[in-house]
Formats: sequence, structure tokens, C-alpha cells
Amino acid sequence: MLNIAFCDDDREFLDKLTPMVKTIFNSLKRNVSIHLFTDARELIKKFEQYKPYYDILFLDIDMPIINGKEVARILRINDKKFKLAFITAFEEEALNTFQFDVSGFLPKTLLEERLPMVIERMVRAVEEENPQIQVFRVKTAEDSISTIKVPLNDIIYIESVNRKIYLHTKRKIFLLHGYQISALAEQYDDFGFVSIHRTCILNLKYIYSVDEIDVRLDDGTVLPLSRRKRQSILDKFLETVCEAVEC
Repeated sequence: MLNIAFCDDDREFLDKLTPMVKTIFNSLKRNVSIHLFTDARELIKKFEQYKPYYDILFLDIDMPIINGKEVARILRINDKKFKLAFITAFEEEALNTFQFDVSGFLPKTLLEERLPMVIERMVRAVEEENPQIQVFRVKTAEDSISTIKVPLNDIIYIESVNRKIYLHTKRKIFLLHGYQISALAEQYDDFGFVSIHRTCILNLKYIYSVDEIDVRLDDGTVLPLSRRKRQSILDKFLETVCEAVEC
């Protein structure tokens, strides 16, 4: 299932666009969930919370309050992976959008002609990169249960504190619902994660150093390290470093 988002302040335009997009994805035989936004601030909020994780995003450039280019700048800080296309009534805007890693540019006057080609190209790019998406149940501030999708590489570590399980990602910390740290440690053992303590599993790619009694992360976070696990963690860390520099 691909999650696609469209953000344009013109609701009538979005309502006209939706059946067109569904037809294109049906022809590509791809399941898709389409999310429509007329307020860029709401899109940014959802994006930052992984609700859901968007694979492909279409942004109108000319919007009130926050224009599409500023939205793209904000979202790219959080995620470099999603595929982005700009929609605009002004074709000359294309020259000012390349810094946002744009996969497509759609003038509104040529939308029906170009949209199928742009969508097909973006879908192919998403599938080729294939970020491993993880699905979690989380407890919200309102004490309800929600489901989020998080790219595997965005997960920094998962820890158990006072019988609660916390998911630490590049964007936010989530309180998980219905998980056990031991089961998660077993599940993620083959995905580049290590159990550094009975209460914590860690993504190897975020380790900066392995010390005597703790592990330091790239962002300066210090996590406790079990003495009996130290040597195996150190060995795996050194293997990761060697792979990165082609030892």
C-alpha cells in the first residue's frame, strides 16, 4: 500500500483530481491510500507524526500562509526519501524548485497529459528504493490507540522504562502499545539492531562509540551498556564501521 498526499488550498481542484489519480493507480495495479490537505500546516503536523508515512507527495506552490516551497523545505528536514512533485499554474516556477529534490513538475494546464507519466516514474522510484516500512501501534496524548508507519532506518532505539515501551525515531518519541521488549529484540535481531541491555535495543547505524559501561550515539545520547554484552556489541559495531569504509 502506497500512501499519497496532495496539498492544495483549492478543494474543488482536489476533488476533481482524486478520481483521475485513482484511475492511474488502478491502471498500474497498485494499492494506494490518498490523503488530501487544503491546509499545509495540517500536512506538516501529520508528516512529523508518521500518520501516515507518505511515499509520494504533491504540493501546490502558490498557497496562502505557507507556500509549497516552504512546506517542502520543512518536510525535507525530516525526510529525504519521499518523492515530491510540485503542482502550479505558473510553469516558470520550475526553475526555482530543484533544491527540494523534485521528482516531477506539473503545470495545472497540462495536468491530465503529464500526471500519468509522473506518477508512474515516482512509483517506480519508491519501489526501487524500497525503504522497509515498520508498522506500530502507539498510544496518543489523548490516551487512544493509533497506528503509524515508520521507515526502518528512522528507528534509533527502543527502550523499556517502568514497563512502558518507547520508540525513539529521528522525528519523535512514541509510546508503544501492546509490545514486549524481549519480543522486539528477537524481531529486530536480523535488521541491524542489537540488544545493548535487557531494557534497550539499538540500531547499529546510530552508534558513535562503545565505551566500558555505555554506548554513545551520534546525537550525543548516552545509553547504558550491559558488561556481558559489551564485546559482542563492539564486534558488531566494528563490522559496521568496516563495511562503511570498505575495510
